[in-house]
Amino acid sequence: MTAYATARDLYTYALRRGVLVNDGRLCASAVASTDTLELDGHLFETDDAVTLRVTDGGTMPAPLVAGTVYYVIRLTDATFKLAATAGGTAINLSIDGVNVVVKAELPIAELLEAYSRFVDDFIPAHLVPMTAPYPVTVVRIVCELTAAKLLSLSGQASTTMAETELAAKAQLERWAKGLPIRDASASPSASGAVSSSLSTTAPDPRGWGSGTLP
Repeated sequence: MTAYATARDLYTYALRRGVLVNDGRLCASAVASTDTLELDGHLFETDDAVTLRVTDGGTMPAPLVAGTVYYVIRLTDATFKLAATAGGTAINLSIDGVNVVVKAELPIAELLEAYSRFVDDFIPAHLVPMTAPYPVTVVRIVCELTAAKLLSLSGQASTTMAETELAAKAQLERWAKGLPIRDASASPSASGAVSSSLSTTAPDPRGWGSGTLP
């Protein structure tokens, strides 16, 4: 399925660029003879995306390049190799690395997708999945939820995800009240009246109605 927001939307509606902290961890070693990086308790799984950098005075294990995305090949809880592509073969290292920091890429795309599905739970089933262009309200809420989760993952959250999701739930429920229901344009009944549960007037898709709060 499709996410209702993009990374660009995320920085437009919910995050300032550069605000996320994702420092990574210092590897114990990067050994050319075995093409292996050692980091105790790394928690990586095969095909996780990571980037590397070195601290002052450090040396990258050639041919790896700082800032380039590589993909983990998990060996043990403390060792792994790197591939240029997901599912690829291990890169042959020609020199040892010194003071090498490895960090996992934040799961931005995955979170945008997950919170788009969160939004789906509040939309009439016949309108799911939504089609582009997506309502600004939906895009904003997906971005705000994703931003909150990213800040939580990086240890920068000031509120819990439960609080953030409850606030989003309240917004979505109010917004969704203005969405059309299936067969909203049903024909009049035999008595000439439209069923009381349906409306012949298209509701305000923003969910504001007459302006009165629910």
